[in-house]
Parts: sequence; structure tokens; C-alpha cells
Amino acid sequence: MAEEEAAAVDHTWLVDMVLGFMHSENWNEPLQGFIVEHCTKFDNFQDENKHEYVEIHIEFKNLVDSLLTAHLLEVDIDPEEFERKIQESGLNEDPRLQQIVGQMMAAEDFMVFKNMMIDRHQALQSEAESNFHDVGASQAEAEALDYAEAERIAAEADDA
Repeated sequence: MAEEEAAAVDHTWLVDMVLGFMHSENWNEPLQGFIVEHCTKFDNFQDENKHEYVEIHIEFKNLVDSLLTAHLLEVDIDPEEFERKIQESGLNEDPRLQQIVGQMMAAEDFMVFKNMMIDRHQALQSEAESNFHDVGASQAEAEALDYAEAERIAAEADDA
């Protein structure tokens, strides 16, 4: 019984620690910046794997490893011990940790990484298309208002 409670306390502490650094700017900003900066290079939505993709994956893996190591050193945990505790506790299946687990999996597995980058590229492309459509609609609306105003002024001039 005491062992189960100790494991639960350890598990809770581990979840809190992972959630803490997962939501920190020191973790998110470098990773999101890297993904946004490089995802547009993943323009081949087919099965082809370019050499450049592998090089970018290695850079991403190094970034994740260095960020994770830095966070673990802050709390005095060895990276191998951290990985073992995550697996033993089943936290890799915890829905609250899917973002960080996904990023770590992407660092370890090229195909997961490639799919993450393609998904982000497609999301950015959809967002840009949506913004372009919104700007186009706003511009058309403004032109229609300008035209209506010009017609009103012309009608007033004709009446005068």
C-alpha cells in the first residue's frame, strides 16, 4: 500500500514537471520557431524523402535533446532516468502530455517528424489562403462602398 502511494506521488510529481516545462516559453518558443521556419521546406506531400528533410530532422532532434537535457538538469534528473520513468509510469499515453510526447517521438522517428512538418506546412498554407480570401472579400466590400459613395456624390452633383 505504501509503495503504491509512493509511486502515485512520484507519478504526480513527474506529470507536474513535464507539464511545467512543456508549457514554458523556453520549451515552446524554440520548437515552434524551428517548425514554422522549416516546415515550408516540406513541400513534397508525396512519399519522396529529400536529403534536406533528413538534415532538418537531425537539427530538430538535436534541438529537442538539448532543450530536454537543459530542463532535466534544472531538476537534477538524468535523461535516461527520465525516459525510464516516463515509460514505467505510462505517461507516454497520458493525453495531457501528447504534445511533448509527439515532439519527442518526432525527434526520434523521421516519418513522425516528416508528417508533423507536412501537417504544419499544410496548416500554414490553409491559414494563408483563408487570410487571402478574407482580405479579398474585405477589399471587394471596400470597393463596393467606394463605388456606392461615388454614385451618391454623382447623383447629388446631378441634382445640384
